Amino acid sequence: MNKIKYSFQMVVKFFVKLYFLRVYKVSYVFKNFDSKREGPYFLIGNHVHFLDALFSSFPIKGYGIPVTSSFVFTSFWQRFALTVLIESIGKRKGQSDIQTIRDIRKHIKKGHIINVYPEGNTSYYGDTTESVYATAKLFKLQKIDVVCVKTKGSYLSKPRWRKTRTKKSFVEIEFFTLFTTEQLKSMSVEEIYQKMTDSYYQNDYEWNRERKIEYLGKDRLEGVHRMIYGCPECNSINHIISKGDTILCEQCNSEGTINNYGFIEGTKFDNFVDWGKFQEKLLKQKLDERHEFEIELIRIDLDKFKKHHLGKASLVYENEIFHVKNSFVDFKFNIKDIVGAVFTEYDEFSFDYKDDTYMFITERPKLILDITNFIKEEQKYV
Repeated sequence: MNKIKYSFQMVVKFFVKLYFLRVYKVSYVFKNFDSKREGPYFLIGNHVHFLDALFSSFPIKGYGIPVTSSFVFTSFWQRFALTVLIESIGKRKGQSDIQTIRDIRKHIKKGHIINVYPEGNTSYYGDTTESVYATAKLFKLQKIDVVCVKTKGSYLSKPRWRKTRTKKSFVEIEFFTLFTTEQLKSMSVEEIYQKMTDSYYQNDYEWNRERKIEYLGKDRLEGVHRMIYGCPECNSINHIISKGDTILCEQCNSEGTINNYGFIEGTKFDNFVDWGKFQEKLLKQKLDERHEFEIELIRIDLDKFKKHHLGKASLVYENEIFHVKNSFVDFKFNIKDIVGAVFTEYDEFSFDYKDDTYMFITERPKLILDITNFIKEEQKYV
């Protein structure tokens, strides 16, 4: 890495670190890992929100070059940060990318640290999601050390569905060497995958039942309807709304509130991990129901990193079809033909359809994602 460019990046890192460690209360724990060691090595961990890569790079020498979604580059400021301020590696979520592997190898040869989040997505409900199996294959092939960064409390401080964080949020970050080069040589891919996923599994609710750390602030449930769509009281789908510190069902008028420790009071479930499992099971039983949404439709050019806005539109789900319509477009997307469906940021659902890439800006991204995944899951067994 060019010395002048590296010096500039370290200045950027200093000021970014200064800011975020003022607004967050971060506790670092190091186990069998020297934070001043040189690369190359992989830096992995559970993925909660976009700050994970920053927090994991603050205490180490240099920074971890993030492997990030190509969709991020469609935002001018995020593209500027990831191409001008630091280096990064683009990856299309949900799809194999030979170029990504080549870029990773290039940086390894230069002795860089590679920041990878095997889940591919940030946590939906507060626990670690399923990891991409190919990540274990990558570690087996590259045969460099793998360092794990396990993050605790981050979901309670700022879940992906909320725009704001709680006040002076506490986050605990634990570093430890997961695999050495020699260990990887003697392990199977399956053994690597199992130990990898076990090492960074985290459920913030179970963690805080013991720690009892307060996460205070305003409007702490504002936006949870982007993630939670099933009511455990009346078993309805797509009637959940949120306001301030309250989650409500418009169908049966049941409601819950969030307490100082992040738990939900007044509902069947006191946490979103269990609530999420319930609603996904419920949705699978109700896939024949019709649902309506208001969205903004965008066509994306990932070659030029451009967004083409096609206006606000109505979206109707019925009979395994997403029907999108406004004054200018009338599209019918057969869900079985959708490829690479992914939920990014807090309100974006993106996918490939035939030769194009689309994005829905929506207040119900998780419901739309789950409908898509469950329909395609059924397809496998037909």
